[in-house]
Amino acid sequence: MSQQKFLNPNRIWFTIVLLHIVGSVLDSVLAILPFGRIIAAIAIWFFLANIQEKNIRRIEICIAGCIITIFMMYSLDISYQGTILLNELLLLYVFWVCQNAYVKPVEYCHLRKVSLKSIGLIIVAAIFLFIMADYVNACSMIAFQNLLDDSLQAIVNKPVEALVVVAILPAIIEEFLFRGMIYRGIANKSNKKIVIIISALLFAFLHMNFNQMCYAFVMGLVFAIVIYLTDNLSVSILLHMLFNAFTVIITCFEKSNAIQAILQCNIAGYTLFNPSLTDTQGKIEISLLIIGGLIAILSAVIAGWLILLIAKTEKTTETTINNENILKDNDNIFKNNENWKPDLRFFAGSGVCILIAILYEILL
Repeated sequence: MSQQKFLNPNRIWFTIVLLHIVGSVLDSVLAILPFGRIIAAIAIWFFLANIQEKNIRRIEICIAGCIITIFMMYSLDISYQGTILLNELLLLYVFWVCQNAYVKPVEYCHLRKVSLKSIGLIIVAAIFLFIMADYVNACSMIAFQNLLDDSLQAIVNKPVEALVVVAILPAIIEEFLFRGMIYRGIANKSNKKIVIIISALLFAFLHMNFNQMCYAFVMGLVFAIVIYLTDNLSVSILLHMLFNAFTVIITCFEKSNAIQAILQCNIAGYTLFNPSLTDTQGKIEISLLIIGGLIAILSAVIAGWLILLIAKTEKTTETTINNENILKDNDNIFKNNENWKPDLRFFAGSGVCILIAILYEILL
């Protein structure tokens, strides 16, 4: 068996940013060519089927993934076709970099089963986190443009496809990249508080617009804390997935009576979901700012308590034994690794993301 190698977080981060930029440019070219995106998607799934151990189950999954991709390409708006392709490209990168390091993504990133009790707690925690993040989003919209709402209108009539593209795929891939590969690489010999902040910052930077960066940073902190407490990537994936899914559900079913009732929920004039902190003339209402802040803090406290319960639930005998076995394997990867330090690739990737965010604010 080949010796397992350390996955360098600086290199991974820089490559992710590079793939986003190069992938966006290539996607624009593929959009012009007949069946360009379809051919590219088939190629990605072909490579996925041939990375690491080849077996019938892996091939079947890749064939199913390819068929689903082609279906969604024809169903969704052209802007989201590129999103599908980029996510699949990042998925390919995850498996490729793990193959080159002779590690298994599931074991390296500590992906394990989640109990039914934890799933129930995760659902409730996601609701309170959504309320908290909505307040952060409302605050950021005072200074920055909201670029997400307009793009979401393209998926209003495609709820199933939207759940896959906006909720499921990004949650899985981003968690593997940020709370899996990058977090693990930095966390081995570094201060855990610093690791949580750095992984959250990088997660925020990759959104490449200041409005999303604000609440992405807050949620990045939450997801990293979840990993720190549970040491189970499945928990953060489910939490991330549900958080994104709430946005899709509210957008796609906004006109339904149930969603309308939810959107009208308010406390002292502050709406809990999709709130606004300004009046009709665009002036900030201090009362809404204060009330919303208090509600956001309370929601964060409740969500934090639920996350602690999840961590306690996940620390069973079975998961502890599995965790110890995985840690022994991972020790072989990290034993020769020095303390992590940011290098030129770290700062270059971060700088590019911030520059793109500035250009978005100026040009759009």
